[in-house]
Amino acid sequence: MIGRVGLDLSWFRVCALLVGVVCAGSALSQADSPADEAEVRAAVGAMLDDFLNVRAIRPFAPELSLEEAYRWQDELVDMLRPTWGEVVGYKTGGHNPGPSSPYFPPGGIRAQMLSGMFVSDGAAVRVDEMGAESFLEADFAFRVGSESINEARTDLEILAALEAFVPFAEVPDPTAEPDDNATVRAVVGNMTSRIALTGEPVPMEPTEEWLDRLNNMEYAVLDENGSVIERRSMADWYQPIDVVRWLRDHLQTYGKKLMPGQLLSLGNLGINRPFFEGTTRGDVYTGNRYRVEYYGLRADGQPATVTINLVR
Repeated sequence: MIGRVGLDLSWFRVCALLVGVVCAGSALSQADSPADEAEVRAAVGAMLDDFLNVRAIRPFAPELSLEEAYRWQDELVDMLRPTWGEVVGYKTGGHNPGPSSPYFPPGGIRAQMLSGMFVSDGAAVRVDEMGAESFLEADFAFRVGSESINEARTDLEILAALEAFVPFAEVPDPTAEPDDNATVRAVVGNMTSRIALTGEPVPMEPTEEWLDRLNNMEYAVLDENGSVIERRSMADWYQPIDVVRWLRDHLQTYGKKLMPGQLLSLGNLGINRPFFEGTTRGDVYTGNRYRVEYYGLRADGQPATVTINLVR
């Protein structure tokens, strides 16, 4: 199991914010000259303060190029390592069909995941430690098995370099004031991540049959009574290996390579619901336990799962 159990949730805000801060430059703006470092540091500090105190994040003013953004990301991740440990993987979003987040740059965004972001499967999470727009995002990840993923070209070659499917869920918090620079803010905020949970990995095989399983996998979110909240299919969403390829290529553009053991979170599965009234994300999760189930993957026929318990 990756990560530490029982960490104060305020630290999750630090992680989510700092890692995201660095993404700030993923902004679409094409500034003619580098942003002033003092200005960026001050804006990052203000965002951090808001996030730590569970306030709506104020507008983020600096306009950064993608190259500048990811340079800041690397610097801030270095600052996180003494407390949050090493980078354990990467996350991405914006690859689902149809309208994606209006705040994501075209083509998708990525961020780095550190071990301290994770809590154990089934961990208790306090709702009063979350922002007003926090929500549960059904997701999943792959675990890298071989460095050959960095040169893999075909779908089967990429699949052969991935050793496991990992049930994965997040609790993002996009609470923020209106902002004309919202795309920058979304990237700087690391896709608004707060908490990540992983379930028991499922080993995979590099076969056409497994590609078909992944491309057509069904999944659902259930409440504490075992009632299905919503069920969907990957066949209507995105093809996972395509997103792995995008993430791998994007990292290589910035001189990074994937390593065995790293997790690759591919983005939401279309079942996102808030914990509080007053948002635009639909029906509210009002129960105390939710479980994401993934069907047709385990050899014993049982669903792969990841669970979150809520303390209200």
